[in-house]
Amino acid sequence: MRDDSKGMSIHSTSDLGIATYLLTVGVELITTTPVPHNPNHLIFHFKEQENIRRLISDYLNGDGLAPARTLFENYRALRSIAFNTRNH
Repeated sequence: MRDDSKGMSIHSTSDLGIATYLLTVGVELITTTPVPHNPNHLIFHFKEQENIRRLISDYLNGDGLAPARTLFENYRALRSIAFNTRNH
C-alpha cells in the first residue's frame, strides 16, 4: 500500500490475475504505469479498501468467487490496456 500525490491510499500489483479479480469484485482501478525496467508489463493501481488483502488472499487460495463472464471481460479489457500501452 502507498499514498498517491492526492493522499489516496493505493494498492498496486503487476499480477494480471489479481488485477482482473480485484476489478471484477468491484475494487476501483485508479491507473496503470509501466513496470520499471520492463515497459512490456504494467503495474495496476487500485484504490485501497479495508478488505483488499482478504480479497487477494481469497483469490490466491482459490476461495474467491466472481461472475465468470465479467471476469473474462475484465481480463480482456486489462490485456487490451497492456497491449495498447506497449504499442504507444
